[in-house]
Amino acid sequence: MDHTESRSNKRTPLYAQIESYVRDQIRSGKWKPGKRLPSENQLCKQFDVSRITIRGAMDKLVEEGVVFRIQGRGSFVAEEAGKGEPAKYAFGKETSGEQELQAVAVILPRLQGMLTTSLLAGVERALEPSRFRMLLLTTDDSQEREEVKLQEALRTGARGVIVYPAEGRTYSEEMLRLTLDRFPIVVIDRYVRGVPTHCVCSDHIAGAYEATEHLLRLGHRRIGFVTTPYEGTTSLEERLEGFRQALNDYGVVLDRSLVLERAEPDAIADFLAAASNVTALFAVNEQIGQIAIRAAEAAGMRVPEDLSVVFFDDYDHADAARIPPTCVAQQGDTIGFEAAGRLLSLFANPNQERSMVRIPTRLIVRASTAAPMSDQR
Repeated sequence: MDHTESRSNKRTPLYAQIESYVRDQIRSGKWKPGKRLPSENQLCKQFDVSRITIRGAMDKLVEEGVVFRIQGRGSFVAEEAGKGEPAKYAFGKETSGEQELQAVAVILPRLQGMLTTSLLAGVERALEPSRFRMLLLTTDDSQEREEVKLQEALRTGARGVIVYPAEGRTYSEEMLRLTLDRFPIVVIDRYVRGVPTHCVCSDHIAGAYEATEHLLRLGHRRIGFVTTPYEGTTSLEERLEGFRQALNDYGVVLDRSLVLERAEPDAIADFLAAASNVTALFAVNEQIGQIAIRAAEAAGMRVPEDLSVVFFDDYDHADAARIPPTCVAQQGDTIGFEAAGRLLSLFANPNQERSMVRIPTRLIVRASTAAPMSDQR
């Protein structure tokens, strides 16, 4: 590959540069009809890119009939451009005047909760008028499984990816490759600092600030913050920052001894026993919030009389719960709709500047929070 040409095309997505390279070799006559193309591994080494990027370029050439594949043998130059043997499962071709549907992969940690359900509804709503449809995959919040699912998505011919990354200080290797290669990809909920990506997420700082301010206005000053280990997971880091900012604005210094980075019931019970003057808890998600309520009640505390609890994420039928919770509701439908819309725009213009879209949250005040009792425990 001509490195001068590579530098001049640095804003062109790598998969598009590879497509152009293959076309040039065919037009110039260097690669004749019927010639077997270099293997994916050879092209990976030549262009210093991932196999996913090579497959993306080759899928496009197969769709257009420039090359054809033979299972177990490789890819070959077609006899005539537009008349090559098609791939068995090619996307984006037209039959009887109708466009066939193409896949967009949506990769999530798990299928659980109101946020996930509404997020998927938003993605579907945005894709409905287009020729793209969802391919849904889950990772169990594991970066190893995320690698596998990204590879599966590309093998099925997905033209772009919406991904809710697994927790961690960095993206998985395939995520980094896709991002750096400018493959159409949009991340949701969290991002990695220093790695530019198209991202759509809740305004975690503002949401946490509003929830903490609610507790402060009720009169609470000793407020615990309960989370899983947050360092490197930007959504959790930003919720802690919103918590800190609200405390600061009300003249309360963040006491690091009141930040618990464990979510097990026993750990929360021990925390409450040790911090006997804590009158409220902020939990970073609904699961931890529910654990905190049960742990408090098991220790003989009443919610909200002895301990107010607020957490991120609403859930179905929360109003009918035994203790209807005060929570920060994320607009999953809007997040999904904006993420899918951003991905569609990348198909039309893959070179646009990376952007961050923050969706406002909404505080729902219910029965799990109240003013602290005058006789502090």
